[in-house]
Amino acid sequence: MTYERPELLERLAAEYVLGTLRGGARRRFERLCGVSAAARVRVHRWEDDLGILSARLAPVQPAARVWAGIGRRLFGAQPARRSARLALAAAVVGLALLVGLFVREQQRTHLETLAVLGPDAAHAQWRIERPHELTSLTIRTVGPVAPGAGKAYELWALPTGGRPVSLGVLPVGGTLERALSGAQRTALAASDKLAVSLEPPGGSPTGAPTGPIVIVVDVIAARAG
Repeated sequence: MTYERPELLERLAAEYVLGTLRGGARRRFERLCGVSAAARVRVHRWEDDLGILSARLAPVQPAARVWAGIGRRLFGAQPARRSARLALAAAVVGLALLVGLFVREQQRTHLETLAVLGPDAAHAQWRIERPHELTSLTIRTVGPVAPGAGKAYELWALPTGGRPVSLGVLPVGGTLERALSGAQRTALAASDKLAVSLEPPGGSPTGAPTGPIVIVVDVIAARAG
């Protein structure tokens, strides 16, 4: 099995977080997460996004006659076992609805993780996401970011064989969506790494890094749209 296929990693991560990936397949995926940053990123994103989605759903209490009808169709006339089985059926139905809503939301946004930024793999600070067509970046602050005294964190694409290209200043909190220029899109498509430098407020005045480079990470999904 080729685990480097993005669509396969996405499906396995979704099933892992939802709990439907079991047995040997689950153990193999856990071992993969131990050595693959791309797999870990997808697991973290599913955990974050599924948690956000579940918090948005208001509970709905079906009418008693609806529950009774479901019980009769599923279990017949066995009142002693009906309650436990009905509870299990409700949990399965609720999970299916939740997954369906989340898949619809994922299909609407079409965001892929481009990179996770931090001093090391265990201390992520930003997650950089992109739509398939690479017209913008969504920058999510996912860990604590200490504001530099009189400094800003600036994100750079590092195209192979070329000069760094600024992708703008990173936020110290929250989520930021930023449109990309043609030059930025070209640089990102040619980059296998991103970097973060410390710059004056507002970013580098020269168009190139002027302060120390504090983070360099691999790009996870660099294909152009």
